[in-house]
Amino acid sequence: MTIQNLDELQSILNDSIDRLKSEYQSRSLEFPSLDDGYRAGAAEALASSPEVSGVISTIVAASYQLLATVRTPFISAFDAALAYNVSACIRVTEQINAVEILRDVGPEGMHINDLAAKTSMEPTKLARIFRALATHHIFREVKPNVFANNRISSFCDTGKSTEWLASHQHAAKHEGTNGASAILDHGTDEVFKASAYLYETMSSPETGHSFSATRAPLQVAFKTDKLWWDWVEEPHNQHRLARYGAAIRASSLWNRPEAILQGNSLTPDDLVVDVGGGTGMPAMILARAYLQVQIIIQDRKAITEQGKAFWSAVYPEALEFGRVSFQAHEFFNEQPLKNVSVFILRTVLHDWPDEECLTILKRLRAAAAPTTKLLVGDFNVPYACQDDSNFDIPGAQTPLPPKPLLANLGKANAITYALDTSVSPMHVLLNGQERTTAHQVDLARQAGWRAMKLNRAESSCFGFLVADPA
Repeated sequence: MTIQNLDELQSILNDSIDRLKSEYQSRSLEFPSLDDGYRAGAAEALASSPEVSGVISTIVAASYQLLATVRTPFISAFDAALAYNVSACIRVTEQINAVEILRDVGPEGMHINDLAAKTSMEPTKLARIFRALATHHIFREVKPNVFANNRISSFCDTGKSTEWLASHQHAAKHEGTNGASAILDHGTDEVFKASAYLYETMSSPETGHSFSATRAPLQVAFKTDKLWWDWVEEPHNQHRLARYGAAIRASSLWNRPEAILQGNSLTPDDLVVDVGGGTGMPAMILARAYLQVQIIIQDRKAITEQGKAFWSAVYPEALEFGRVSFQAHEFFNEQPLKNVSVFILRTVLHDWPDEECLTILKRLRAAAAPTTKLLVGDFNVPYACQDDSNFDIPGAQTPLPPKPLLANLGKANAITYALDTSVSPMHVLLNGQERTTAHQVDLARQAGWRAMKLNRAESSCFGFLVADPA
């Protein structure tokens, strides 16, 4: 059976790589090089396109399943147990602005002694950090102790000059960016530190069976009894709060953000309310696509102030003409807006336990008109095995990948499970979770919403559940 599996995995890889090459050759493009810096353009756009992203997911799934098949069990288990080392190393390079420093010296790279002197680090320790990351194909060692950016590391370039970064607070680094560096910093800081206490909270008689948002690993790690949102707004966390707005923008990098447009047809008379919309990246997709639609982005006051600053820098005309506005609002309170065409809840419900989700959904249901639509944007967690349950929501079912690949495409969709257990304010910060489609539909039903369809992002577990008032 193992030989047969190896043959099948080899065939899947060969066929998928041939398809990938064909897509690029038909457009006279070269697939982006791992060793070169990230360059936005046709080649990168094609890599994330619907035509190619599915092929890439299959290659990733088959490659990792092949790796797990052929490696000795102990090495696979031990490698997974030590994965936190990569997180720790990434945090070091992000904090010292390594990507921007190496961007300035180009592909020839910089000797570790020079990089250490520029960042006030000990060179032999720093070299070990960079070599570990280069071994994981993040940065590259061009010759002994000389390091440079590659396609992966350079994607997280903030675009700011090293002089500017040196003269400003680190929290300002992420202002006006797509948030890639911010979410890495967020994920390797409080999320990483809270994750270390996952077992302690799960095994504790006091917290193990609790879904309270104030009894998560965060409270143990940082010795606080406060809710994450209250804790992050404390004065000593000012840098974390400033970073978080940018980190939320990066959630649009998990999938093609245009998925929010699927099946939507908006008119100038429509009002769209992005509830808990952060600094407004999903809303910006709609604002650019529908130039007459009114959009209101609701969030906590501190986040709305960040949002106004972001839009003023990136898309000021939308604010100036009043098409887009921000409103400070706690979504657990009564929804102040009526006659809303569409309520959007993108990456909101995954932050919270079920009871809090029901409160949010019921508040929106109470404010909904008969024609109001609800869009719930979250990851839809698939099982790692075949699911034969009958689910009649259009878009809920997806074709099974070729055997012997896992039904959920394994590593290709592993980010879904990482997000579920730690990477954002879910399990370790707020006791929230990513949910199966059935779980999402049931929550909506309990709150008075009827799920109509699921608009999936291409080659992703992410999707928008569309619901009407029941």
